[in-house]
Amino acid sequence: MNCQAGINLEKLLQTAEEQVEPIMLRPQTVDTDSLMLGYAGVYFSFLLHARCAAKQFGLRTGDILKELGKRGMVGGQEDMIVDVAYQLSKS
Repeated sequence: MNCQAGINLEKLLQTAEEQVEPIMLRPQTVDTDSLMLGYAGVYFSFLLHARCAAKQFGLRTGDILKELGKRGMVGGQEDMIVDVAYQLSKS
């Protein structure tokens, strides 16, 4: 693409390491659940709620995330995750 954006990459990387990384609650990783977020088309804010609901109802986190995506859930509907998990556990 060779597109000049006027960004100093070295300074950007340094800022990420020195300023952003220390305030992250946990390391950013690419794992099955993170990939499933993209596959299902749901928000990252759903992940921890889905993990808790999966443990509570004996389900796989990915199954909950996929169902949330099918239902078109959007940010702000995190309270529905437990309901979806409950329904999945009964089917």
